[in-house]
Amino acid sequence: MANEPRILSVANAKGGVGKSVVTIMLATALAKELGKKILILDCDSQGSITDMYETEKEILGEGHEPLVEVEEITPRKVNTFLRRFGGDYDFIFIDIPRMTDKKKDNSTVMLLYNCDSILVPIVGNEVDVLSSFDFLSVLEEASNDKQDMDETLRYFGFINRRNQRKSNEEAEQAMKKEGMKMFTNSLSDLKIFTSPSFFSSILDTKEGERRFSPFYMEFKKKFKLK
Repeated sequence: MANEPRILSVANAKGGVGKSVVTIMLATALAKELGKKILILDCDSQGSITDMYETEKEILGEGHEPLVEVEEITPRKVNTFLRRFGGDYDFIFIDIPRMTDKKKDNSTVMLLYNCDSILVPIVGNEVDVLSSFDFLSVLEEASNDKQDMDETLRYFGFINRRNQRKSNEEAEQAMKKEGMKMFTNSLSDLKIFTSPSFFSSILDTKEGERRFSPFYMEFKKKFKLK
């Protein structure tokens, strides 16, 4: 391997919490700002990242270069891919599928072990919080296992789609009580955070910079990205 890439994931056990959108926004922001070569491995059988990528590429047509690359791949093939091609990239984001049966979902759980950094989006309702509790236990086990192998797995949670509802504050406090380290910054429930581009960074616009920059800067600092 030419170099050791940083391998990250925006992940949670439950779907529908915004992990794919946040993955795209973070990957393209890093690519644009730092000039890094970045790949998103789409391991979700729904293929939402791949679909968004192919659709935007078709709309824009030839002559436009995406900021990041996207590769659709099954979870079982990730280790082989990383051994063969991982060194070609500076950062690799793994889009991990939702976990339908936690401990028994071995191929999905093992994707966590490929990562050095996990960012957990949490939406403020009871079902999502309970699911995040389960995912936290999986993360803790993975982190301990990696520590035994002299490897590191950093993970933090953040509130996604924050609004004025009290449930957001309750979700944050509940996750902290369970032992999840939480971001100070969150992402609001805004239209700007629903349709990311692979060909530009959300930080390219004034509103995007104002709304996303504090969260992005904390992301870089917490996970020591440069």
